Amino acid sequence: AIDSEPGKGSTFSIHLPLTLAITDGMVIRVGSQRYIIPSVKIHMSLRPEAEALSTVSGKGEMVLIQGDLLPVIRLHSLWGISDAVEDPKKGLLVIVGEGRDRSALLVDALVTQQQFVVKPLSGVVADTQGVAGGAIMGNGDVGLILDPDGIIAMSRGLGHAAAA
Repeated sequence: AIDSEPGKGSTFSIHLPLTLAITDGMVIRVGSQRYIIPSVKIHMSLRPEAEALSTVSGKGEMVLIQGDLLPVIRLHSLWGISDAVEDPKKGLLVIVGEGRDRSALLVDALVTQQQFVVKPLSGVVADTQGVAGGAIMGNGDVGLILDPDGIIAMSRGLGHAAAA
């Protein structure tokens, strides 16, 4: 829109749809599936040492990272992916979340980092917990953009079933 007043000037307004946003993301692999985690949600990633892993009664599988004990969330368990790495020592842990909600997501591998155009999901998948939207991948496939806060809430709702 253009608003113009003689002798005062003009204002040019461009309205972009909020459904289109560009974000940096890390493509991860869980089994044969690929997902995207927004880079701003990732604190670090690492391959844990055996002595850093433990099972805590009532809390499930945990990992000791820089003095903090964090729950391990197995993405393959949340979404029923059968061909994924199940041994945290052979996969990677991606640390996400804030404060007391920090958690370690078990993934097979980090694939690449790139920018994505975020598209919201619609229809029956619009309110899928743990998924923030979708993006077109470099090969033309649709990649789901994960919502780490939603994933943490899912794992708690399942009584840490995704952590064991």
